[in-house]
Amino acid sequence: MPPSRMNSSRPDPPPTGFLDWTDRAHWSDTAKPCRYCARPTWLRDRSRKPAHKVCAETAIAQQAQEYAEAWENERFGTQ
Repeated sequence: MPPSRMNSSRPDPPPTGFLDWTDRAHWSDTAKPCRYCARPTWLRDRSRKPAHKVCAETAIAQQAQEYAEAWENERFGTQ
């Protein structure tokens, strides 16, 4: 019998998202293409690369999901 899995539903992030980019360090005077969607943005991520906040949050969520799936596949021996 396969091990039981916990409910995979997770709470939604707050309406503003889970990254706090209110600090001035996340803003630039020059618009550059977002590293994720290529549309212009004045925002910068923590590495000072151009990125929209919502694009960065989507990329982080996607990466977390991929890591979780890889971990579950390894743990439960599925592909």
